[in-house]
Amino acid sequence: MKRPSAAPRAACAVLALAAASALSGCASGSSAPAPAAGAAKKRLVLVEAKGPGPEIERFVPRFLSAASDRGLGAIVDARLSGAHLADVAAAGETSAAFRREYPADVYIGALMSPCSIQRHEGRVYDRQQTAAGVPVRTETVVVTYDAECTVVLTLVGEAGAAVKTLDVAGHNGTAEVSASNTEAEGQAAGDAADRAAKKLASSLR
Repeated sequence: MKRPSAAPRAACAVLALAAASALSGCASGSSAPAPAAGAAKKRLVLVEAKGPGPEIERFVPRFLSAASDRGLGAIVDARLSGAHLADVAAAGETSAAFRREYPADVYIGALMSPCSIQRHEGRVYDRQQTAAGVPVRTETVVVTYDAECTVVLTLVGEAGAAVKTLDVAGHNGTAEVSASNTEAEGQAAGDAADRAAKKLASSLR
């Protein structure tokens, strides 16, 4: 039997290679470009926080957590540096040195005023019967508290630039709290932290 010539087989191989190259070129040309990276988040630093001890200590961690939950990222807590926001805002070596150590787009200061609290006392009367069936009138004293904590956030960008302030007021979630006023004020401080984080996120959009 006569063996087939190698030339047709070589021609077929060349055609197959050309077709594969053409298909590869089409596939690479039709591929979509990689999506662009999202906009970088602003770098935020908390420089100082002033206010009544128990309430400001309730405010700060709640504020940092709420800000992170709202997509602002982790705010660097630089309170232990001992710096003052007024020095960071002013042009000069003090500001430059702090900015080198804590680079950021926005520097934050929080000032909480003494929380106000109002005590309300009411009486509830009820009629009951003793074991002997004698009707008696009972009196119950109900004490509730309404607390409000106001906070001002000051935002500083470039040294020497105008500052921006955000005002919020927080309230306790429930009036029926313990007899100690600190719990009502603590709830109000936590509410102020949530509101401050929300307002900060809105202002940075």
